[in-house]
Amino acid sequence: MALASPPALPGAALAAAGVIALAAEQGGYATSAWRAGAVAFAAAAGLFALWRPVRISWRTAAPPALLAALALWSLLSATWSVSPSASTLDVQRTLLYLAAAVAFALAGEGLTVGVLGGATIVAMWALGDRLINGAPIDTYEGRLLTGPIGYANGLAALLAIGIAISVALTVRRRYLAAVPLVVLVPALLLTNSRAAEAACAVGVIVALGRRRLSAAVVVASALALTAILLFTPNSLGDRVSYWGAARHIGAAHPLAGAGAGTFHVEYTQLPPGHDAHSLYLQAFAELGVVGLVLVIALVALPLALAIHRGLPVAAAGLTVFALHAGLDWDWQLPVVAVAGLALIASATNPGPLEVR
Repeated sequence: MALASPPALPGAALAAAGVIALAAEQGGYATSAWRAGAVAFAAAAGLFALWRPVRISWRTAAPPALLAALALWSLLSATWSVSPSASTLDVQRTLLYLAAAVAFALAGEGLTVGVLGGATIVAMWALGDRLINGAPIDTYEGRLLTGPIGYANGLAALLAIGIAISVALTVRRRYLAAVPLVVLVPALLLTNSRAAEAACAVGVIVALGRRRLSAAVVVASALALTAILLFTPNSLGDRVSYWGAARHIGAAHPLAGAGAGTFHVEYTQLPPGHDAHSLYLQAFAELGVVGLVLVIALVALPLALAIHRGLPVAAAGLTVFALHAGLDWDWQLPVVAVAGLALIASATNPGPLEVR
């Protein structure tokens, strides 16, 4: 059985192209990728709006609306930010995500297959580069597989999302979807990312499509993630020291945060460009409770909706994204965040593949 019907092909192509293009630009980490990506997604949104009638429900409109609110709050934060220039710069990345969310909402169908296709091509790229060039020692990554993204944990997050989607589709008798596992699984193992592997395991359980089990596993995982972020002693490593710093900064600015993009300014032990290694704690530190609520709503509401409506394909991939983003700087790596936004759109506006 085909993975995508003809009406779903444009959406699949958009999601796959977005993932591959951002991966090719070192995961989209640089500001130049934000601007180019925002323009490209905005153009795609315009083409989709002209191509077919737009049917927007409140569920479909919710993710772009939440991102618009997040972008506005981030922009407002420049007025009280410890570094207004850093805050205004950070808004540009959120505008990329807003443009992507609008494009995905208008595309509607084929997004999960597109994410799987993009992740598979990136995995093939990474493995092919390893076969050709061997495993040179990187200053920070050692011999870990990083691929075009340049960050092993970021690559692992994308691969884990792809594996969860692949399993979910295979369970639903779309057996062609199992083929990408041939490259996705070994590539994930070569990243040696324990957080991605753990998130992938939870996503695979959700991929089975049993609502009560999926809900229980997601709730238990969310509670475990919360406990890790709030109670892990800072002495256990650099990552948890970042989490501790984010908690401290957020506690000092509980309502509005220190300002978008200012974690590295507040945490003076780090040079510019470093992050809290957690979407949720960084949102709390930089944007306060208001920003944290917006971020949690953006991720949690579509995931809950996907599980409730029996949409295991979107739910499986989105579970991986939601968990891994809590343990690493996925939000600052647009290739991973855009894949997550495609899954969010699929959960709120499912195409034929996601409908039970």
